Amino acid sequence: MPAGRLGATRRLGLYCPDLPPVRGGVADHTLVLARALAAHGIDVTVLGRRGDPAVFRPIPCRVGVSHRPGATGLAAACRAMGLTHLLVQYVPFLFARQGLAPLLVASVGHAARMGVRVGLFIHEPWVPPTRLVWRLTGPPMRRQLLALVRRADAVFTPVPAFADFVRPAARPGVPCVVVPIGSTIPALAADRAECRRALGLGPEDIAVGVLSPAAAGAHTSWVVAAATATQRRPDVHWLVLGSGSETEPRELPDSGRVRRLGWLPADTLSRTLRALDVAVAPFIDGLTLRRTSAMAALAHGVPLVSSRGPLFDPALADAAACCADRGAFTAEVQRLIDDPGARRTLGARGEAFYRTGASVEVAAAQVSAQLWDRP
Repeated sequence: MPAGRLGATRRLGLYCPDLPPVRGGVADHTLVLARALAAHGIDVTVLGRRGDPAVFRPIPCRVGVSHRPGATGLAAACRAMGLTHLLVQYVPFLFARQGLAPLLVASVGHAARMGVRVGLFIHEPWVPPTRLVWRLTGPPMRRQLLALVRRADAVFTPVPAFADFVRPAARPGVPCVVVPIGSTIPALAADRAECRRALGLGPEDIAVGVLSPAAAGAHTSWVVAAATATQRRPDVHWLVLGSGSETEPRELPDSGRVRRLGWLPADTLSRTLRALDVAVAPFIDGLTLRRTSAMAALAHGVPLVSSRGPLFDPALADAAACCADRGAFTAEVQRLIDDPGARRTLGARGEAFYRTGASVEVAAAQVSAQLWDRP
């Protein structure tokens, strides 16, 4: 479609129903992605149902925008704000409690018929059929996703398996590419020794960070096994931080060397990551670029121990120590605790990979190349 169809100036709308300060990984990602797109030279406007537009300044932001048709709907906002491009942040449960939102498909189709170039960023396509309700809603949730893909001009996802699944549904010539989500935590240039002192860590102490243990698919039993194996080490401290860290993993040893830090503001979390010697974030489905807590560890140069699984992204094989089972995971954590040279090597590899292949800036460049700049 001609770039100027809805106006003389190209403008991209980035839509996510929930925006900061509403808590959520996709809401946080929308903020960092909007900033990265603007830094890349894209005229971006953020749209959402709820949130605080002041958080995005100086990037324009409009809230009260629904995915439903009507005066407050997504298509109406595209027309009112002169948007020529639209990038939808997609997790089905952002749009409906059961993940079924046929009106989103209708609204995206309406915007496309208006001449808006539509991009779809698939964070999560559906949930595994682990409960009866998901077995019932799973098939229509898949059809909903594929209907959105058929209406899109570019499809982005951080998981290669997701890209492989939706690619056959895309129209000829429509790119379906793997892009990172990146870290939603800016890496502050903080002094490591000072960060460690603030946490009461001595020079000889080893700090192991447990990242977002309540995240969907977290392999908490592996974390418990590794922590239990080091229980008699007075120099090993386990710091549990991020989503659900107040209570998860529930079976962690109850000792003074296990501290639950809970949810932390971004600057405090960055300084805490700077203090770590090792980070652990194993997932049942394996490590992929969609895991923002793991990406935050890589961005801060923290050696990361994670897992392999059915969705594992082989591009991450050298950036982190990715283990196939609990025993190997426990052994790798212990090896890194005992080997500072191995920690330095792995941390440096992870940080280098993050800069070139896993940052939000890499994602912004792909959105520019595959959606913004394509005719």
